[in-house]
Amino acid sequence: MGRNLDDVIKSLPAGRQAKIATLSQKKVEEMIAHAATLTDFRKAVGKTQAEVAKELGIKQNAVSQLEKRSDTYVSTLRRFLKSLGMTLELSVVAKNGTRIDLPNFLPWDDTEAFATMPTRAPAKRAAAATKSAPNATKKKATPSRKHAAPPR
Repeated sequence: MGRNLDDVIKSLPAGRQAKIATLSQKKVEEMIAHAATLTDFRKAVGKTQAEVAKELGIKQNAVSQLEKRSDTYVSTLRRFLKSLGMTLELSVVAKNGTRIDLPNFLPWDDTEAFATMPTRAPAKRAAAATKSAPNATKKKATPSRKHAAPPR
């Protein structure tokens, strides 16, 4: 049976293990400093989409969609970053360079972040939902094409 990297590192002398840990931490910090997307942040901390999804209580494909979005709720972004062990801080920077923190964004309840997230319905469902209002008058049922008489 093969050995994994963790087993190899554990078999090294303590000094070598410490040097590897230090270099590894520097590499993670460098990756985070140069991260341009949520995917980059997730990969920098060594987590998979499935691991993040489990921590957030959502499905893996929802994490994939979140990472591809160009716009998202601040609460959703905060919760995603929290699952990576990071903290989102918001501030405004004035023209003169003065930084003004926005403390009112800090006490948000993260449990509601995904409950309020908009979802996109496929085109058919969205059109059907628009047509079927609760007080709409009922239309006479028409046979489906399967059961209709063949064309003559």
